[in-house]
Amino acid sequence: MEKLVRRQISCNDFVSRAIFSDCFNFRYSITRTWSYQGSKLLYILLNPSKATEEITDPTLIRCQNRAMLLGYKQFRVCNLFAFRSTNPDLLKITPDIIGLHNDKILLESIAWADNIICSWGNLGIIQSRNLKVKNFLQKSGKPIYHLGLTKKNQPKHLLYISFDVHPCIWF
Repeated sequence: MEKLVRRQISCNDFVSRAIFSDCFNFRYSITRTWSYQGSKLLYILLNPSKATEEITDPTLIRCQNRAMLLGYKQFRVCNLFAFRSTNPDLLKITPDIIGLHNDKILLESIAWADNIICSWGNLGIIQSRNLKVKNFLQKSGKPIYHLGLTKKNQPKHLLYISFDVHPCIWF
């Protein structure tokens, strides 16, 4: 049975936490906090790459900068697929990409968040995962945001979206 590994670092008032599988092939969430007073933003993206509680990648930098610009004090990133890969095309051929604990942590994170931005791109349709996660989101009763939709009506990935683009209600 896969066990969860929770890791955290702190520096001054900044705290970074991540939850991984014990094999570290899956990252279930990563949370950055600069104040516990204020609102919390959840991003739901496609899949994690190399970012950890200590290492920041370009996507995590964009998430953090956008969260700060929007006035949030904490943000968390979860993913449709918890499988860690820098090559999203591997999601098409790797059998276990969701991760044993992903649904549970997604549901906990949806409950934790004040607002939610979906930003997973077209590959979210693999294994119809987008539909399952949209169902979780609809059941939450919270407004769900995006930063633009693809031609396939999927929420665009935020990495290359200007900070001038503001979140829009999706459903």
